[in-house]
Amino acid sequence: MKRYLFLFPLLFILACSHHTDSKYPGYFSKNGKVFYKYSDLGNSHKLARKGDIMEIVLSYTKMNDSIFWDSHDNGFPFAIYLPYDTLNTGGSYQQILLSGNEGDSINFIVPAGGVFKNILHIRLPYFLHKDDMMKVNARISAIMDEGQYADKQRKIREYRKDMDLQEQLNLLQYATVNNIPNEAKQDNIYFMPETQGTGPEVTDHSLISIAYKGSFLNGRMFDSVSIIAPLQFRLGDTAQVITGLEIGIKRMREGEKAKIIIPSQLAFGENGSSTGIVPPYTSVIYEVTMLKVNNPGK
Repeated sequence: MKRYLFLFPLLFILACSHHTDSKYPGYFSKNGKVFYKYSDLGNSHKLARKGDIMEIVLSYTKMNDSIFWDSHDNGFPFAIYLPYDTLNTGGSYQQILLSGNEGDSINFIVPAGGVFKNILHIRLPYFLHKDDMMKVNARISAIMDEGQYADKQRKIREYRKDMDLQEQLNLLQYATVNNIPNEAKQDNIYFMPETQGTGPEVTDHSLISIAYKGSFLNGRMFDSVSIIAPLQFRLGDTAQVITGLEIGIKRMREGEKAKIIIPSQLAFGENGSSTGIVPPYTSVIYEVTMLKVNNPGK
Protein backbone atom coordinates (compact mmCIF):
# COMPACT_ATOMS: atom_id res chain seq x y z
CA MET A 1 0.00 0.00 0.00
CA LYS A 2 2.86 2.38 0.79
CA ARG A 3 4.18 2.00 -2.72
CA TYR A 4 0.84 3.03 -4.21
CA LEU A 5 0.68 6.08 -1.95
CA PHE A 6 4.19 7.01 -3.05
CA LEU A 7 3.19 6.70 -6.70
CA PHE A 8 0.61 9.51 -6.66
CA PRO A 9 3.01 12.37 -5.89
CA LEU A 10 5.50 10.81 -8.30
CA LEU A 11 2.95 10.82 -11.09
CA PHE A 12 2.04 14.41 -10.28
CA ILE A 13 5.69 15.46 -10.63
CA LEU A 14 6.02 13.58 -13.91
CA ALA A 15 2.85 15.15 -15.21
CA CYS A 16 4.18 18.62 -14.48
CA SER A 17 7.69 18.12 -15.80
CA HIS A 18 7.60 15.45 -18.52
CA HIS A 19 4.16 15.41 -20.13
CA THR A 20 4.93 16.99 -23.52
CA ASP A 21 2.14 15.92 -25.87
CA SER A 22 -1.56 16.03 -24.96
CA LYS A 23 -2.52 13.79 -27.90
CA TYR A 24 -1.50 10.82 -25.70
CA PRO A 25 -3.53 11.40 -22.51
CA GLY A 26 -2.06 9.83 -19.42
CA TYR A 27 1.37 9.25 -20.97
CA PHE A 28 4.62 10.90 -19.88
CA SER A 29 7.70 11.69 -21.90
CA LYS A 30 11.25 12.79 -21.17
CA ASN A 31 12.25 13.58 -24.73
CA GLY A 32 9.02 14.13 -26.67
CA LYS A 33 9.64 10.94 -28.69
CA VAL A 34 9.02 8.06 -26.30
CA PHE A 35 5.80 8.16 -24.27
CA TYR A 36 5.01 5.82 -21.37
CA LYS A 37 2.60 5.11 -18.56
CA TYR A 38 2.35 2.50 -15.80
CA SER A 39 -0.77 0.34 -16.22
CA ASP A 40 -0.05 -1.90 -13.22
CA LEU A 41 2.33 -2.04 -10.29
CA GLY A 42 3.90 -5.20 -8.96
CA ASN A 43 4.21 -5.97 -5.26
CA SER A 44 8.00 -6.10 -5.42
CA HIS A 45 10.48 -3.28 -4.87
CA LYS A 46 13.16 -5.11 -6.86
CA LEU A 47 14.98 -3.02 -9.47
CA ALA A 48 17.45 -4.34 -12.02
CA ARG A 49 21.15 -3.91 -11.26
CA LYS A 50 24.21 -4.31 -13.46
CA GLY A 51 24.60 -8.00 -14.30
CA ASP A 52 20.89 -8.78 -13.90
CA ILE A 53 18.59 -10.16 -16.59
CA MET A 54 15.00 -9.02 -17.05
CA GLU A 55 12.30 -11.48 -18.04
CA ILE A 56 9.76 -9.45 -20.00
CA VAL A 57 6.38 -10.40 -21.45
CA LEU A 58 6.07 -8.20 -24.50
CA SER A 59 3.59 -7.34 -27.23
CA TYR A 60 3.61 -4.90 -30.14
CA THR A 61 0.42 -3.30 -31.44
CA LYS A 62 -0.53 -0.75 -34.02
CA MET A 63 -2.02 2.50 -32.78
CA ASN A 64 -5.49 1.01 -33.18
CA ASP A 65 -4.47 -1.64 -30.58
CA SER A 66 -4.38 -4.55 -33.03
CA ILE A 67 -1.56 -6.90 -31.97
CA PHE A 68 0.97 -7.86 -34.65
CA TRP A 69 3.64 -9.49 -32.46
CA ASP A 70 3.53 -11.11 -29.05
CA SER A 71 6.22 -12.87 -27.03
CA HIS A 72 3.73 -15.74 -26.67
CA ASP A 73 4.42 -16.38 -30.36
CA ASN A 74 7.81 -17.72 -29.27
CA GLY A 75 6.11 -20.47 -27.28
CA PHE A 76 7.00 -21.49 -23.75
CA PRO A 77 8.17 -19.63 -21.65
CA PHE A 78 6.23 -16.84 -23.40
CA ALA A 79 8.81 -14.18 -22.54
CA ILE A 80 12.05 -12.61 -23.73
CA TYR A 81 15.23 -12.16 -21.68
CA LEU A 82 17.24 -8.95 -21.83
CA PRO A 83 20.46 -8.32 -19.88
CA TYR A 84 20.90 -5.08 -17.95
CA ASP A 85 23.64 -3.88 -20.32
CA THR A 86 21.41 -4.39 -23.37
CA LEU A 87 18.65 -2.32 -21.78
CA ASN A 88 21.03 0.33 -20.50
CA THR A 89 22.56 0.96 -23.92
CA GLY A 90 19.35 0.43 -25.87
CA GLY A 91 17.28 3.14 -27.44
CA SER A 92 13.56 3.76 -27.76
CA TYR A 93 11.81 2.47 -24.64
CA GLN A 94 14.38 0.00 -23.26
CA GLN A 95 16.15 2.28 -20.80
CA ILE A 96 12.84 3.26 -19.18
CA LEU A 97 12.27 -0.38 -18.28
CA LEU A 98 15.24 -0.18 -15.91
CA SER A 99 13.25 2.20 -13.69
CA GLY A 100 10.50 -0.40 -13.32
CA ASN A 101 10.16 -2.87 -10.49
CA GLU A 102 9.59 -6.59 -10.81
CA GLY A 103 5.91 -7.12 -11.60
CA ASP A 104 5.32 -3.68 -13.15
CA SER A 105 3.44 -3.29 -16.43
CA ILE A 106 4.43 -0.34 -18.61
CA ASN A 107 2.79 0.81 -21.85
CA PHE A 108 4.80 2.76 -24.43
CA ILE A 109 4.04 4.76 -27.56
CA VAL A 110 7.23 4.93 -29.63
CA PRO A 111 8.50 5.39 -33.19
CA ALA A 112 8.52 2.01 -34.95
CA GLY A 113 12.01 2.52 -36.36
CA GLY A 114 13.63 2.52 -32.94
CA VAL A 115 11.88 -0.66 -31.80
CA PHE A 116 12.86 -2.81 -34.75
CA LYS A 117 16.39 -1.45 -34.97
CA ASN A 118 17.24 -2.09 -31.34
CA ILE A 119 15.23 -5.16 -30.40
CA LEU A 120 14.39 -7.37 -33.36
CA HIS A 121 17.26 -6.41 -35.71
CA ILE A 122 14.97 -6.97 -38.67
CA ARG A 123 13.28 -4.78 -41.22
CA LEU A 124 10.06 -2.98 -40.39
CA PRO A 125 6.79 -4.79 -41.11
CA TYR A 126 5.35 -3.77 -44.47
CA PHE A 127 2.51 -1.86 -42.78
CA LEU A 128 4.83 0.44 -40.77
CA HIS A 129 7.31 3.20 -41.61
CA LYS A 130 10.18 4.11 -39.31
CA ASP A 131 8.55 7.35 -38.15
CA ASP A 132 5.12 5.76 -37.54
CA MET A 133 4.12 5.50 -33.90
CA MET A 134 3.30 2.10 -32.42
CA LYS A 135 2.51 0.70 -28.99
CA VAL A 136 4.71 -1.57 -26.89
CA ASN A 137 3.19 -3.27 -23.85
CA ALA A 138 5.73 -4.70 -21.42
CA ARG A 139 5.37 -6.57 -18.13
CA ILE A 140 8.49 -7.17 -16.04
CA SER A 141 7.73 -10.70 -14.90
CA ALA A 142 11.08 -11.29 -13.18
CA ILE A 143 14.47 -9.73 -12.46
CA MET A 144 17.21 -12.33 -12.06
CA ASP A 145 20.92 -12.44 -11.37
CA GLU A 146 23.15 -14.68 -13.51
CA GLY A 147 22.72 -17.69 -11.22
CA GLN A 148 18.93 -17.40 -11.16
CA TYR A 149 18.87 -16.98 -14.93
CA ALA A 150 20.99 -20.12 -15.45
CA ASP A 151 18.66 -22.05 -13.15
CA LYS A 152 15.63 -20.75 -15.07
CA GLN A 153 17.10 -21.89 -18.39
CA ARG A 154 17.84 -25.33 -16.94
CA LYS A 155 14.24 -25.69 -15.79
CA ILE A 156 12.97 -24.61 -19.21
CA ARG A 157 15.11 -27.27 -20.91
CA GLU A 158 13.84 -29.93 -18.51
CA TYR A 159 10.26 -28.79 -19.00
CA ARG A 160 10.59 -29.03 -22.77
CA LYS A 161 11.95 -32.57 -22.49
CA ASP A 162 9.02 -33.52 -20.26
CA MET A 163 6.54 -32.01 -22.71
CA ASP A 164 8.14 -33.88 -25.62
CA LEU A 165 7.99 -37.19 -23.74
CA GLN A 166 4.39 -36.60 -22.64
CA GLU A 167 3.35 -35.90 -26.23
CA GLN A 168 4.90 -39.17 -27.42
CA LEU A 169 3.07 -41.09 -24.68
CA ASN A 170 -0.25 -39.39 -25.52
CA LEU A 171 0.15 -40.21 -29.21
CA LEU A 172 1.05 -43.85 -28.51
CA GLN A 173 -1.94 -44.19 -26.19
CA TYR A 174 -4.27 -42.67 -28.82
CA ALA A 175 -3.01 -45.11 -31.48
CA THR A 176 -3.45 -48.06 -29.10
CA VAL A 177 -6.95 -47.14 -27.90
CA ASN A 178 -8.14 -46.48 -31.46
CA ASN A 179 -6.56 -49.66 -32.88
CA ILE A 180 -4.43 -47.80 -35.40
CA PRO A 181 -2.07 -50.33 -37.03
CA ASN A 182 1.68 -49.75 -37.04
CA GLU A 183 1.76 -49.89 -40.85
CA ALA A 184 -0.34 -46.71 -40.94
CA LYS A 185 2.72 -44.83 -39.68
CA GLN A 186 5.09 -43.68 -42.42
CA ASP A 187 7.37 -40.65 -42.59
CA ASN A 188 6.49 -40.00 -38.92
CA ILE A 189 2.78 -39.43 -39.58
CA TYR A 190 -0.24 -41.74 -39.38
CA PHE A 191 -2.11 -41.83 -42.70
CA MET A 192 -5.47 -43.61 -42.82
CA PRO A 193 -7.60 -43.49 -46.01
CA GLU A 194 -11.33 -43.38 -45.25
CA THR A 195 -12.91 -42.99 -48.71
CA GLN A 196 -11.11 -44.07 -51.87
CA GLY A 197 -10.72 -41.52 -54.64
CA THR A 198 -10.84 -42.21 -58.38
CA GLY A 199 -9.41 -38.96 -59.76
CA PRO A 200 -5.85 -37.86 -60.52
CA GLU A 201 -3.12 -38.49 -57.98
CA VAL A 202 -1.46 -35.55 -56.24
CA THR A 203 2.06 -34.76 -57.48
CA ASP A 204 4.71 -32.36 -56.19
CA HIS A 205 3.32 -29.35 -58.07
CA SER A 206 -0.37 -30.17 -58.23
CA LEU A 207 -2.87 -27.34 -57.94
CA ILE A 208 -5.25 -28.74 -55.33
CA SER A 209 -8.48 -27.83 -53.60
CA ILE A 210 -9.16 -29.32 -50.17
CA ALA A 211 -11.60 -29.16 -47.28
CA TYR A 212 -10.46 -30.23 -43.84
CA LYS A 213 -11.12 -30.31 -40.13
CA GLY A 214 -8.25 -29.94 -37.67
CA SER A 215 -8.63 -31.24 -34.12
CA PHE A 216 -6.67 -32.33 -31.06
CA LEU A 217 -6.36 -35.92 -29.87
CA ASN A 218 -9.25 -35.28 -27.46
CA GLY A 219 -11.54 -34.49 -30.41
CA ARG A 220 -11.79 -30.73 -29.86
CA MET A 221 -11.68 -28.91 -33.19
CA PHE A 222 -9.34 -25.92 -33.63
CA ASP A 223 -9.60 -25.23 -37.36
CA SER A 224 -11.75 -26.08 -40.37
CA VAL A 225 -12.17 -25.29 -44.06
CA SER A 226 -15.50 -26.16 -45.66
CA ILE A 227 -16.33 -27.67 -49.05
CA ILE A 228 -18.20 -24.44 -49.85
CA ALA A 229 -15.06 -22.33 -49.42
CA PRO A 230 -12.13 -24.74 -49.86
CA LEU A 231 -8.42 -24.07 -49.51
CA GLN A 232 -6.75 -23.88 -52.92
CA PHE A 233 -2.99 -23.81 -53.46
CA ARG A 234 -0.16 -25.31 -55.49
CA LEU A 235 2.04 -27.78 -53.62
CA GLY A 236 5.63 -26.63 -53.34
CA ASP A 237 5.04 -22.99 -54.25
CA THR A 238 4.36 -21.66 -50.75
CA ALA A 239 4.09 -23.07 -47.25
CA GLN A 240 0.29 -23.07 -47.18
CA VAL A 241 0.01 -26.01 -44.79
CA ILE A 242 2.14 -27.57 -42.06
CA THR A 243 4.79 -30.08 -43.14
CA GLY A 244 3.00 -33.19 -41.86
CA LEU A 245 -0.21 -32.28 -43.66
CA GLU A 246 1.67 -31.76 -46.92
CA ILE A 247 3.31 -35.18 -46.53
CA GLY A 248 -0.13 -36.76 -46.14
CA ILE A 249 -1.72 -34.79 -48.98
CA LYS A 250 0.91 -36.10 -51.41
CA ARG A 251 -0.46 -39.62 -50.86
CA MET A 252 -4.00 -38.68 -51.89
CA ARG A 253 -5.95 -38.46 -55.11
CA GLU A 254 -9.00 -36.52 -56.18
CA GLY A 255 -12.15 -37.61 -54.39
CA GLU A 256 -10.31 -39.27 -51.51
CA LYS A 257 -10.92 -38.68 -47.82
CA ALA A 258 -8.25 -39.44 -45.25
CA LYS A 259 -7.39 -38.97 -41.62
CA ILE A 260 -3.84 -37.75 -40.94
CA ILE A 261 -2.35 -37.74 -37.44
CA ILE A 262 0.68 -35.47 -37.11
CA PRO A 263 3.14 -35.12 -34.19
CA SER A 264 4.22 -31.62 -33.21
CA GLN A 265 7.63 -31.99 -34.93
CA LEU A 266 5.79 -31.90 -38.26
CA ALA A 267 2.97 -29.64 -37.06
CA PHE A 268 3.30 -26.56 -34.83
CA GLY A 269 6.44 -27.61 -32.98
CA GLU A 270 7.79 -26.67 -29.57
CA ASN A 271 6.28 -23.20 -29.79
CA GLY A 272 2.73 -24.05 -30.79
CA SER A 273 0.79 -22.04 -33.36
CA SER A 274 1.40 -18.31 -33.76
CA THR A 275 -2.22 -17.68 -32.78
CA GLY A 276 -1.77 -19.53 -29.49
CA ILE A 277 -4.65 -21.88 -30.34
CA VAL A 278 -2.43 -24.95 -30.66
CA PRO A 279 -0.17 -25.36 -27.59
CA PRO A 280 3.50 -26.39 -27.79
CA TYR A 281 4.28 -30.10 -28.20
CA THR A 282 0.77 -30.97 -29.38
CA SER A 283 -0.12 -33.71 -31.87
CA VAL A 284 -2.98 -32.83 -34.22
CA ILE A 285 -5.44 -34.70 -36.45
CA TYR A 286 -6.58 -33.54 -39.88
CA GLU A 287 -9.55 -35.07 -41.67
CA VAL A 288 -8.97 -34.09 -45.29
CA THR A 289 -11.19 -34.25 -48.37
CA MET A 290 -9.34 -33.90 -51.68
CA LEU A 291 -11.85 -32.03 -53.81
CA LYS A 292 -9.85 -31.27 -56.94
CA VAL A 293 -6.41 -32.09 -58.36
CA ASN A 294 -4.98 -30.30 -61.40
CA ASN A 295 -1.54 -31.56 -62.36
CA PRO A 296 1.03 -29.56 -64.38
CA GLY A 297 0.45 -29.82 -68.11
CA LYS A 298 -3.18 -30.84 -67.76
